[in-house]
Amino acid sequence: MEDAKRLGADNAVLSTDADTMAKYNRQLHFITNIVSATHDVNVYLNLLRHDGSVVLVGLPNKPLQIGAFNVVTGRRSFAGSNIGGIAETQEMLDFCFKHNITADSEIIDIQEVNTAFERLEKGEVKYRFVIDMASLRS
Repeated sequence: MEDAKRLGADNAVLSTDADTMAKYNRQLHFITNIVSATHDVNVYLNLLRHDGSVVLVGLPNKPLQIGAFNVVTGRRSFAGSNIGGIAETQEMLDFCFKHNITADSEIIDIQEVNTAFERLEKGEVKYRFVIDMASLRS
Protein backbone atom coordinates (compact mmCIF):
# COMPACT_ATOMS: atom_id res chain seq x y z
CA MET A 1 0.00 0.00 0.00
CA GLU A 2 2.83 2.37 0.83
CA ASP A 3 4.41 1.69 -2.57
CA ALA A 4 1.15 2.46 -4.39
CA LYS A 5 0.85 5.84 -2.67
CA ARG A 6 4.54 6.58 -3.22
CA LEU A 7 3.99 5.92 -6.92
CA GLY A 8 1.06 8.36 -7.10
CA ALA A 9 -2.07 6.40 -6.18
CA ASP A 10 -4.73 8.13 -4.09
CA ASN A 11 -5.86 4.77 -2.79
CA ALA A 12 -5.05 1.11 -3.32
CA VAL A 13 -6.72 -2.17 -2.45
CA LEU A 14 -5.01 -5.55 -2.30
CA SER A 15 -7.13 -8.11 -4.10
CA THR A 16 -6.18 -10.65 -1.42
CA ASP A 17 -7.84 -8.50 1.27
CA ALA A 18 -11.43 -9.82 1.11
CA ASP A 19 -12.83 -7.37 3.68
CA THR A 20 -11.53 -4.30 1.86
CA MET A 21 -12.52 -5.71 -1.53
CA ALA A 22 -16.08 -6.12 -0.23
CA LYS A 23 -16.20 -2.41 0.63
CA TYR A 24 -15.62 -1.60 -3.06
CA ASN A 25 -18.39 -3.87 -4.35
CA ARG A 26 -20.21 -1.99 -7.15
CA GLN A 27 -18.24 1.20 -6.44
CA LEU A 28 -15.65 1.56 -9.21
CA HIS A 29 -16.02 3.10 -12.67
CA PHE A 30 -12.93 1.63 -14.30
CA ILE A 31 -10.31 -1.03 -13.59
CA THR A 32 -7.16 -1.59 -15.61
CA ASN A 33 -6.26 -5.26 -15.26
CA ILE A 34 -2.55 -5.78 -15.92
CA VAL A 35 -2.32 -9.34 -14.59
CA SER A 36 -0.61 -11.70 -17.03
CA ALA A 37 -1.38 -14.86 -15.05
CA THR A 38 -4.58 -16.89 -15.03
CA HIS A 39 -6.94 -15.32 -12.48
CA ASP A 40 -10.63 -14.81 -11.68
CA VAL A 41 -11.66 -11.61 -13.49
CA ASN A 42 -15.19 -11.95 -12.10
CA VAL A 43 -13.91 -10.66 -8.77
CA TYR A 44 -13.06 -7.37 -10.50
CA LEU A 45 -16.24 -7.23 -12.56
CA ASN A 46 -18.21 -7.31 -9.31
CA LEU A 47 -16.39 -4.19 -8.11
CA LEU A 48 -17.83 -2.18 -11.00
CA ARG A 49 -20.78 0.14 -10.73
CA HIS A 50 -23.40 0.55 -13.47
CA ASP A 51 -21.72 0.98 -16.91
CA GLY A 52 -18.27 0.30 -15.42
CA SER A 53 -15.45 -1.32 -17.36
CA VAL A 54 -12.56 -3.69 -16.78
CA VAL A 55 -9.88 -3.41 -19.46
CA LEU A 56 -7.38 -6.24 -19.71
CA VAL A 57 -3.89 -5.31 -20.89
CA GLY A 58 -2.11 -8.33 -19.39
CA LEU A 59 -1.87 -11.49 -21.48
CA PRO A 60 -2.58 -14.61 -19.40
CA ASN A 61 -1.33 -17.85 -20.92
CA LYS A 62 -4.75 -19.56 -20.52
CA PRO A 63 -8.29 -18.38 -21.36
CA LEU A 64 -10.14 -16.45 -18.65
CA GLN A 65 -13.65 -17.46 -17.62
CA ILE A 66 -16.15 -14.58 -17.58
CA GLY A 67 -19.53 -15.11 -15.99
CA ALA A 68 -22.24 -13.73 -18.28
CA PHE A 69 -24.26 -12.55 -15.29
CA ASN A 70 -21.27 -10.47 -14.13
CA VAL A 71 -21.31 -8.36 -17.29
CA VAL A 72 -25.05 -8.29 -18.01
CA THR A 73 -25.92 -7.08 -14.52
CA GLY A 74 -25.29 -3.36 -14.44
CA ARG A 75 -24.25 -3.22 -18.13
CA ARG A 76 -20.65 -3.83 -17.17
CA SER A 77 -17.97 -4.18 -19.84
CA PHE A 78 -14.93 -6.40 -20.15
CA ALA A 79 -12.57 -5.22 -22.86
CA GLY A 80 -8.98 -5.70 -23.91
CA SER A 81 -6.27 -3.55 -25.33
CA ASN A 82 -3.01 -4.44 -26.95
CA ILE A 83 -0.01 -2.14 -26.91
CA GLY A 84 -1.00 1.22 -28.38
CA GLY A 85 0.71 3.15 -31.12
CA ILE A 86 3.02 6.13 -30.68
CA ALA A 87 0.17 8.64 -30.24
CA GLU A 88 -1.59 6.51 -27.59
CA THR A 89 1.67 5.86 -25.77
CA GLN A 90 2.44 9.59 -25.71
CA GLU A 91 -1.06 10.34 -24.40
CA MET A 92 -0.55 7.82 -21.60
CA LEU A 93 2.87 9.26 -20.73
CA ASP A 94 1.45 12.81 -20.71
CA PHE A 95 -1.38 11.67 -18.41
CA CYS A 96 1.08 9.99 -16.04
CA PHE A 97 3.28 13.10 -15.99
CA LYS A 98 0.32 15.40 -15.31
CA HIS A 99 -0.89 13.22 -12.42
CA ASN A 100 2.55 12.27 -11.06
CA ILE A 101 2.04 8.57 -11.78
CA THR A 102 5.33 6.74 -11.80
CA ALA A 103 6.56 3.15 -11.84
CA ASP A 104 9.40 1.19 -10.35
CA SER A 105 11.34 -1.01 -12.72
CA GLU A 106 14.44 -3.13 -12.86
CA ILE A 107 16.61 -2.52 -15.92
CA ILE A 108 18.22 -5.64 -17.37
CA ASP A 109 20.45 -6.43 -20.33
CA ILE A 110 18.97 -8.51 -23.14
CA GLN A 111 21.33 -11.33 -22.14
CA GLU A 112 19.45 -11.60 -18.81
CA VAL A 113 16.02 -12.29 -20.36
CA ASN A 114 15.98 -16.02 -19.58
CA THR A 115 16.96 -15.37 -15.96
CA ALA A 116 14.26 -12.68 -15.79
CA PHE A 117 11.61 -15.18 -16.95
CA GLU A 118 12.78 -17.67 -14.34
CA ARG A 119 12.49 -14.99 -11.66
CA LEU A 120 9.00 -14.09 -12.88
CA GLU A 121 7.88 -17.71 -12.63
CA LYS A 122 9.23 -17.89 -9.06
CA GLY A 123 7.44 -14.65 -8.09
CA GLU A 124 10.72 -12.92 -7.29
CA VAL A 125 9.93 -9.76 -9.25
CA LYS A 126 8.17 -6.95 -7.43
CA TYR A 127 7.27 -4.69 -10.35
CA ARG A 128 8.55 -4.92 -13.91
CA PHE A 129 11.60 -5.51 -16.02
CA VAL A 130 12.75 -3.07 -18.68
CA ILE A 131 15.26 -4.34 -21.21
CA ASP A 132 18.12 -1.97 -22.00
CA MET A 133 18.13 -2.23 -25.79
CA ALA A 134 21.67 -0.84 -25.92
CA SER A 135 22.75 -4.23 -24.56
CA LEU A 136 21.89 -5.78 -27.96
CA ARG A 137 25.21 -4.43 -29.20
CA SER A 138 27.18 -6.09 -26.39
